[in-house]
Amino acid sequence: MAAAAAKGQDPAAAPAELEAASVELIPAAAAEQAKLAPGQRSLRGLFAGGTFCYEAQLILRNLPEPVFSNAPLVEANKLASSLRSLGHTCIDLGGDEFTQGRLHPMIDPSLRNRRIVQEALDPETAVILLDIVLGYGTHPDPAGAAAGAIQEARRLAGESERHIAFVASVCGTEADPQRLSRQEATLRDEGVLVLPDNASAARLAGLITRATHS
Repeated sequence: MAAAAAKGQDPAAAPAELEAASVELIPAAAAEQAKLAPGQRSLRGLFAGGTFCYEAQLILRNLPEPVFSNAPLVEANKLASSLRSLGHTCIDLGGDEFTQGRLHPMIDPSLRNRRIVQEALDPETAVILLDIVLGYGTHPDPAGAAAGAIQEARRLAGESERHIAFVASVCGTEADPQRLSRQEATLRDEGVLVLPDNASAARLAGLITRATHS
């Protein structure tokens, strides 16, 4: 609404436009949900950006079950251990417990890559939600760095006849060294559902997960 007002548009129309955009995601969510095995019901968000982690939790508040986090919106949803997910979980991998003595995950994605594989081993995992952040001072190819972990996660899940839906967004532009279009193409080549922003990605991940509770 603030953006609409800043552009001289009708702020009152913004909520309806947002709802329409969410409805457009339903077919993709249904297609992914149909591939899931019984018992796959949990969303796992693995974020390099703390702000994106908070935003996703706000969007996912209406899921039938709580979203736990090492950086929760409410203290009751704080994980006992940041190293182990519980139900729906959104992890800020840039939190102090992960970055003391090591590079931030926007620079060194190895920690998140290991967590992607870890989540794939959990038979409850249905969706893995990722943010890819571009720019100077970040990894030169963050999507490419995640590709191997995504492949391994799919392989491990496949051994148990499970499908994991990968949903991601890329924060950046064509002017960034990594190039937005190139990063998005890399993810799509791995079968990742790429959305134009983190909010849309969180909504799609939530729709996929919500269907498992219906």
